[in-house]
Amino acid sequence: MKKIFYKTAILLIVAITSIIPAGINSHAKTDSGLEKACSAAVKAAGNAEKLAYKSETPADFEAVSYKYRKKVASCFFVTSDNSVYNVFVAKAKSINDAKKLKKAFSEYKENQITGIYFNTDYTKTEQNVMKNAIYGRKGKYVWYISMSHKAKNNIAGETALKKKI
Repeated sequence: MKKIFYKTAILLIVAITSIIPAGINSHAKTDSGLEKACSAAVKAAGNAEKLAYKSETPADFEAVSYKYRKKVASCFFVTSDNSVYNVFVAKAKSINDAKKLKKAFSEYKENQITGIYFNTDYTKTEQNVMKNAIYGRKGKYVWYISMSHKAKNNIAGETALKKKI
């Protein structure tokens, strides 16, 4: 009887520990098309050498707060160590969700360039990169591109991204 109880307890522990991390670390499903679009944007905008991190988790991009994470069906994100240089592209669950995400990007950019640390923690070049960040929407797809201190380079990245989605 003791043996059956222990086996059942161990099975329960194993089942619970395998379920809980999946819920905690859950993220939007992978979409290789988004990765290709992100890659095209990086190549067109430049500064790929600044990038150090990639993710398929919407929570890793600061603009996608908890309120908006459930609106993302899939995403791909690349960024630098200090989150100045980045490209985030996502497919929203609906067109309405995409509109809300685009608005969140607008608010994020505004908060970034008016925050108290903007003038003290970032170099002039990094400040210009953040000021020249662009974001947009095409159907269910949304993006945020902050790769260059020149707006035309970010726009070139956006053009390349749009061709891939």
